[in-house]
Parts: sequence; C-alpha cells; structure tokens
Amino acid sequence: MTYTETGLITTIEQRTGTQMAALTQSQLDGIDQFHAGGAAAVDRILPGLKLAPGMTALDVGSGLGGPARQIARSTGCAVVGVDTARSYVDAATAMTQAAGLAGQVSFSCADITEVERGDFDAAYTMHVQMNIADKTGFFHHIGGRLRPGARLATFEVCQSGRDKPEVPLPWSLDGDDSFLTTPADLRPTIEGSGFETIEWVDETAWALEWFHELAVPSSADGAAMLPTLLTNGPRRMANFTRALADGTLTVHRGAFTFVGPRDHGRQDA
Repeated sequence: MTYTETGLITTIEQRTGTQMAALTQSQLDGIDQFHAGGAAAVDRILPGLKLAPGMTALDVGSGLGGPARQIARSTGCAVVGVDTARSYVDAATAMTQAAGLAGQVSFSCADITEVERGDFDAAYTMHVQMNIADKTGFFHHIGGRLRPGARLATFEVCQSGRDKPEVPLPWSLDGDDSFLTTPADLRPTIEGSGFETIEWVDETAWALEWFHELAVPSSADGAAMLPTLLTNGPRRMANFTRALADGTLTVHRGAFTFVGPRDHGRQDA
C-alpha cells in the first residue's frame, strides 16, 4: 500500500515549527492539497459542482482534507470525506478541528461501498481513480450515493498511451497499485456509470505551469513542504512532473450530472 505515512500532524508541526492551529491558510494550502494544482485546482472544479449552503458534498478519497475544507469555506455547504488510509483521515480530522470547521466537514475511514447515504447533492474525486482497478464499479458506487441530478466533478491523472511513467509516483511507490487509463477511456467509463458529461477539459498545460511556479521558493509560501511529508516524496513529485512534461501523463478535469438509477452503486456484493 502506498499511503502508509503516520504521525502526519506531528511531522507538519515539526517541519513548520508551528502548532497546527497557528498555521496560516497559505501554509495549509501547501500541505493539505495532495494533487497537482493545489488549492487553485479546487477552484477550477467548484463551478461544476453547483453547491450552496444547505447542500452536502461527498469527497471520495479525501486525503488530508484540504479540498473538503476549501469547498466548505467557499460555498457554505457541508462536506463528508471518505478515505481508506486511517492516518490521513486522522490528520484530516485534526486539521479540520484546528480550522474550526468540525461542524461542517467530517471524515471517515471507509471505502465508497461503505457509505450508507444516497442523497448527496454532489461528489468529487481529485487524483483518486489511478489507484482503482475497477473504474466502472467505482463510479457506479459514487452514483449510487447521489440524488438524481446531482453533480460530479473529477480532476484526474490519465495515461496518454501505452508508455508508463517512471515510478515512484505520488499515488504509487512501485506501480503495483497504479491503474492508469487514457482520457478517451475514462470519460465513457464515467458516462457508462450513470453520468452525463457537462465539461471535459485537458488541464495538463495548466498543471505543468503550477509545478513550475511551485519550484520557485518565493511563489510557494511553504507549498513545497508536501513532498517532504511523503515517503520518497521529492522523487515521486519529480517523476510526476517529468511524465506530464514529456506527454506520458495528462490531467483532465470533468464535470458531470448524475442521470442514472439511484441504486447503481448500492449493489455492494
């Protein structure tokens, strides 16, 4: 398993020399966003979610919880995050409490198949499906947790062709848990799981520009810390950036409406 880091809050406080509650939002944005584009990528998926106060969004693969907290602050909605890595869920919960958002944002250590609610107003995934072998089942299960007409936003890494990127990568240390697909295959997989496409955009050039800006210390304000929290983090990030630059990998952003039967994802055998 790739996501085995433990004691994340202690590590963050040691690296910053600051208690969690005293970290600035800019510092947090560089730590708790485990995807290309950081907080700016969340801003790019927000319009497609159509969220407002009184609604609840489902964050599938919530990691350290940065997107969930950002979306809650930006829209006033509630967010429920699920992730299969206990250490990440514990860290996300602690960071949410420190941010004063515990009444609005919550996390649980669970697989999407274990989520019991079926009335979410929206869902999103950010750099998640690369670890999922059964992508059809994955998106069917997400659909089964949404009300009819709910929105789904994706910000996902894809493989351009047959060439594989060098490991380790942010989502895989040895490639055994990496299941990359092409954007030409991913979009119809999502559509076939009960969704209708609103938008499908290649964000590779934008993501590369973000990585280049991140390499300039004055532009990041602590955002370069994330790789230091991960096992072999700097090399994983460097391999990711190189694969985007040489065209092996792409980043695609999608927005979809759930139009399929509500029970698609409830078949949890």
